Amino acid sequence: MVDRVETAAPTVRPLGQGGARWQIHDRHLGYIFIAPALIFMLAVVFLPVANTIATSFTQMNFRERVTEFVALENYGRLLGDRLFWLSLKNTMVFAIGSTIGHVVLGTLFAVLLSARWAPPRIRNIVRGLLILPWLFSLAAAALIWGLLYDPFGPLNYLLMVTGIAPDSFDFLGEPSNAMVSLIVINVWKFYPFYMVMILGGLQSIPEELYEAGRLDGANPLRLFWHITLPMLRPVLVAATTIDMITTFATFDLVKIMTNGGPQRATQTLSLYIYETGFRDVNLGYGAAMAMAMLVTLTVATALYIKLVVRRPSGGEGGNAAF
Repeated sequence: MVDRVETAAPTVRPLGQGGARWQIHDRHLGYIFIAPALIFMLAVVFLPVANTIATSFTQMNFRERVTEFVALENYGRLLGDRLFWLSLKNTMVFAIGSTIGHVVLGTLFAVLLSARWAPPRIRNIVRGLLILPWLFSLAAAALIWGLLYDPFGPLNYLLMVTGIAPDSFDFLGEPSNAMVSLIVINVWKFYPFYMVMILGGLQSIPEELYEAGRLDGANPLRLFWHITLPMLRPVLVAATTIDMITTFATFDLVKIMTNGGPQRATQTLSLYIYETGFRDVNLGYGAAMAMAMLVTLTVATALYIKLVVRRPSGGEGGNAAF
């Protein structure tokens, strides 16, 4: 005897009133629901990117109001542009340094807040204090750190009183100090975001794993290395990926604090694109640099994800595993 397998027909929903009626299947409803978001993404993301790609192959003469197609001339010019390569190097130093600072500081404070070293009320107060830098606008943060970095400011006073520095320290005026000073500001401003993200990952780790480790005689350092870090790996990969993408395009902090100086020591790629495209009104070359920046960031992100994400060699499932 053969059993019959009946498949349910897709639900058909009538639309409209009166004589005109349309029918739509349930499987098509999803496309209708996401259509507004897709249209929005097309309008604010894909169309500007497509326009930037088209602009990168042109050279605009605003005096004669003529746009000339120059093919790959703008991209060829990038290869011999020393300032472009300097800006790219500075951007990578700034992005990597800021990302390391965000993840290290965020992980440290997240572990501190998740530990039971004080009553919950005290830990909540400390949590609120640690998240304060995230509440400041970037302009306010730049103003605060500008006062701290002043030659007659409190940081220099403390350095001279404690004997660490015999004279005032020029944080933003010396090429060897300016980039590190900017990284410190960026780390201070944005570490709370990654602290909250990592704290959420810590709270999702089962307590039974730590109890089993303690029964095996593991100390807190071994528990952190063999349990906490492996369980946090997906969160850390997501945090570092987001951080690299957002930090790579930092513009406002550099513009406010140093404007690329001194001696181009903090000249970043986004600032160079702004100066070329808008100040010098060379939109074609600026668009070419923007596309080079997009390709560099895409390749770097793809390589990073490929290196840190391990795929299962076999067995069940085909999804990526961390």
